[in-house]
Amino acid sequence: MNHLKNNSGFTLVEVLIAALIVVAGLIAYVMTSGNIMGQNAQSKKKTVAITLAQDKMEAIRNIALTVSLGGADGLASPTESGGAWTANAGGEIVDVDGNTGTTDAIYTRTWTITEDATLTNFYTTSVTVLWDSTQTISLDTLISQ
Repeated sequence: MNHLKNNSGFTLVEVLIAALIVVAGLIAYVMTSGNIMGQNAQSKKKTVAITLAQDKMEAIRNIALTVSLGGADGLASPTESGGAWTANAGGEIVDVDGNTGTTDAIYTRTWTITEDATLTNFYTTSVTVLWDSTQTISLDTLISQ
């Protein structure tokens, strides 16, 4: 019998252990990638919600330049037309561009305008945006007139 003196190469056990380590690494990579992609999607929705809230706040500030906010005090999501304020219960359902009535509208935007109790001619304005049924962002500010 001729025995090999130089046994070079890998044994089956070594190959199986190496394969197991590679598979474990790939599984960890796939799980991490999926988690990151989900977080990126939520981050994008939150960024859009903040922008929608800022847009509404800016629209209210612009209205306040020419129309008294006093008529909006206590109304749910008040809208102004010709100097008169009307309640808009439930706010508005908007898409990422702030357009209403589209099939992509997944954000519910509501707002309130209330006269400040301590400061004369100041109004506390609050805008809230809801998405995915549970996620919300709110912005609050004082507007003087």
